[in-house]
Amino acid sequence: MAQLVLHLTGPFRMTGADGHAETGLSRRGCGLLAYLACQPGYRAERGLLADLLWSDRSEAQARASLRQELSVLRRRLPDGALHADRQAVWLDETVEVEGVVGPGTFLQGFDLPSEGFEDWLRATRAARDDAVQPAAKPVAPLVVPARTEQPSLAVVPFDELGVDPGDMFADGIVEEITGALSRVRAFHVVARQSVYAVPIRSLSLPETARALGVDYLIEGSLRRSQNRVRIWVQLVRGRDGHTLWSERFDDTLGDLFDLQDRVAIQVAGQLAPSLRAAEIARARRHAPEERSAYELTLTALPHFWVHDRAENERAIALLDAALRKRPDYGPALAQRAWCHAHRCCYLWSAEPSAARQAARADFAAALPLVDDHAPALTALSAAAALALRDFRQSEDLVRRALAIDPNNAWAWLRLGWASCYLGRTEEALVCFDRAEMLSPYDPFSFNIAFGRSACLRARKDFDGAIALIEKGMRAAPRALWAYRMLFGTLWLKGDKAAAIEAGRKWRAAHPWLSRQVLLESLPSWDHDPDYIDLLTRFDELIPES
Repeated sequence: MAQLVLHLTGPFRMTGADGHAETGLSRRGCGLLAYLACQPGYRAERGLLADLLWSDRSEAQARASLRQELSVLRRRLPDGALHADRQAVWLDETVEVEGVVGPGTFLQGFDLPSEGFEDWLRATRAARDDAVQPAAKPVAPLVVPARTEQPSLAVVPFDELGVDPGDMFADGIVEEITGALSRVRAFHVVARQSVYAVPIRSLSLPETARALGVDYLIEGSLRRSQNRVRIWVQLVRGRDGHTLWSERFDDTLGDLFDLQDRVAIQVAGQLAPSLRAAEIARARRHAPEERSAYELTLTALPHFWVHDRAENERAIALLDAALRKRPDYGPALAQRAWCHAHRCCYLWSAEPSAARQAARADFAAALPLVDDHAPALTALSAAAALALRDFRQSEDLVRRALAIDPNNAWAWLRLGWASCYLGRTEEALVCFDRAEMLSPYDPFSFNIAFGRSACLRARKDFDGAIALIEKGMRAAPRALWAYRMLFGTLWLKGDKAAAIEAGRKWRAAHPWLSRQVLLESLPSWDHDPDYIDLLTRFDELIPES
């Protein structure tokens, strides 16, 4: 039985399990619930919600307002109806929603003093109006090039508000975004000319997706005011028009070509993780035995990026299953090489030489198969550094990945680590900044913090390095291997009591630790000799209890 029912047709209403109306919510609280109710899994990113509901405020102010609103909603709603973590907000599955589709006015009379929410509300009402109109004559799908099972998407013309009809600024933005996304080999992008051949203005979003033969659409709007421009971009699921990701970009009107480049870079960088998340969710709807090699490789990723020994083994098992279906599937081989490299360098195996050899074998098998696949080249770059101990090859591979897709956040992350290993800490910090700019809410953001910490430690900024380790561990509490970094940095700072405590926690999580295991497992660093020397003396500094 539902503990809560949200009514979205007509004026917004919320009723409890007893059928009585729940009152006392703020206008923005109602808007937040209505938006969540229309999203896949009743779930949305925190940053998106903050920007949607408080578009007129700075990012920090919007996020603070969201925290306050969530606190109020939790007190007003039944226990367990609303959940949130650092990344997302979602409704419990027992919540029921009425009026997402069908006749009647969606959220009749509802408005908010927030540009982002009003844009979403107009688009949602328009999509519902299209859905209840008499069926239009079917539009024949375009003949798109033969492609793999990877997802396909199209960038549709953006709306430009408050300008002359002949203004071409929005078309330039769409062209740059299409070009940037076309370099990403993880999905197929329909050519701009093909998109403009379809009468999009007369079609609903699902009809547009069917006409273009794509799984996802990117749409957006622009608004200019004096020397400022605001661009709103959304990733939409083609089959039902649901918004999966949206972001607002504010910039200044100067050199228009530079502006178009900046927007395209940010859209491409932030879109890829959102599309990956959507594809993972889609793949998980199938039982593991029914998933394709591509889907099995995707669903291995959430286990992989937890940085936990048991989860890493689950990722390897899924990749094993993918390779049983397609033994020559290069992305799966490359990703498994990275997983084996983690087993080695994070001391998740009492036999590191076996893990290293497994990484080497997968690396050799994958390398000739992934020539133009940026994510796979990035995975091989990580394996080269962490297991093959070849930092030069690691750098070469990740630069190849960035030549293909210069907006790949994980590639910039790995280039940061490669630069750090090679002693170029200033360059490494620039790379980590680039990775964070491209994907600010990335599931690997904790590894950016660890990478920055390694750079600061090498520069003897121990307080800064410790703060970044602690930040990374808060974001990834199961990454217990990072007690290694904390132990070493605290000891070098001179805080031996805290270092010993961290060292004991590291040993507790890795009871097979010994000097020999460390020498066999760790990458062959030479960028920070004091730190390396300290780790290899771990046995004498932190004896077993």
